[in-house]
Amino acid sequence: MRLVAMMTVSGVAASLLTASAAQAAPIVCEPGYKHGAWTSVKRGWKITHAKGYVVPTGGTLSRTVSVTKRAVVTSSREITAGVSYSAAWVVSSLDVNVSGTLAKAGEKTKEKTESVTLNLNKSGTYVAFSGAYTAQGYYKAKTCNSKGTGFTKVGYGKARSWSKTAEGAIKCSQSTKAGSAQRAAKAWCP
Repeated sequence: MRLVAMMTVSGVAASLLTASAAQAAPIVCEPGYKHGAWTSVKRGWKITHAKGYVVPTGGTLSRTVSVTKRAVVTSSREITAGVSYSAAWVVSSLDVNVSGTLAKAGEKTKEKTESVTLNLNKSGTYVAFSGAYTAQGYYKAKTCNSKGTGFTKVGYGKARSWSKTAEGAIKCSQSTKAGSAQRAAKAWCP
């Protein structure tokens, strides 16, 4: 009788342990880990400064010229809905998705007219320019909960930044490669 009672108690304890183990949620992520999923990521040259110059037949232009500010590119993020993830984290997450070294959140391209040195020894119409290679996209970010059992705190938004810059001049009649800074600059031909 005593043996049967002990077996019954053992059986109850084992079933309680099994039930308890079945109720524990599996660990799926590291607590506090942030994950960003990106859509509609676009890259391309944005001309920030541009001005057209005409070199007459038989003339040359060899001097430092002023290139007018056309746009400012800012490294930033916008919140559409949900949790406000820091701009620094969002921009660094975008950086990983575009395989480039993006400017940190809060940085801007030059905000004033700048100078470019040109040596144009053929007649024609030119654009002196300065530009930045930009990246932008839409994100959905989420954070792993404190138990590591799932993601919560979902936020949505948009971010932009830039990596490299370029300056120079392009002859308006010259053919240019698609996706190049020169091609983007040709839009400013007079």
